[in-house]
Amino acid sequence: MKKRDLAIILSLCSTLLINTICISSSEAKGTINRNDIEVNYNPFSDEDVFIDDSKLSMTERLAKIQAEQEKPKSTIENVQNGHLYIPKKTQLKVELVNSITSKTAQEGENVDIRLVDNLIVNGVVVIPKDTIGKAYVYKARSAGGFGRKGILMIAGQEFKTINNVTVPLKQGLTGEGNSDGGSVAVAAVISLVGGAFMKGTNIEYPAGTTFNVEVRENVDLQATPENLKDVMNPNIVHGTEITINL
Repeated sequence: MKKRDLAIILSLCSTLLINTICISSSEAKGTINRNDIEVNYNPFSDEDVFIDDSKLSMTERLAKIQAEQEKPKSTIENVQNGHLYIPKKTQLKVELVNSITSKTAQEGENVDIRLVDNLIVNGVVVIPKDTIGKAYVYKARSAGGFGRKGILMIAGQEFKTINNVTVPLKQGLTGEGNSDGGSVAVAAVISLVGGAFMKGTNIEYPAGTTFNVEVRENVDLQATPENLKDVMNPNIVHGTEITINL
């Protein structure tokens, strides 16, 4: 190989390496740390832990049975006795308020979602249709060379009930662009530089894209069956009340 050709190849490889580093740095700088998003929490995982009784010793089985028998039957996790609640794992259909793409999305970025249908408990609307809630970009990666496809995961975060109770959410919307498939591997073998120009595609969710989110835990509505209708009266002002004595 001639020195001139070798110099050109080395120059192109150096350019490719620099661009890769810049892309990685750009993605790192694009990460937004939100104080209201838990560190290391995966909203797309199943948090429930199931114990295989067959692996428990006889003593452990008896202790588990005794604990279940002693637990008050009326006790519901996170809910005061006598209160109505939104059960954990309740599915809510939502839609994106604005479009978003993996090309520009940043992890941690706030995303507005809109409730598609009323959430009704015991015949009373507790979260009206068209209520705006919060979601966020859980994972984002733009498309790049060597057929790298864009990735975009939008996780539900929360809604508020009419009486201002926070309803934490999990699950959400996931998708990815396309890669160049087998041609990428061939290009990588034949030419490092050639493969760099084989671009994957980004994923874009237009405004109005619908998907399901899930209520993360039981949510106490701070209301009983008797007063739920009054507590959720939209004509009553709800919020933080401050009394100032002069």
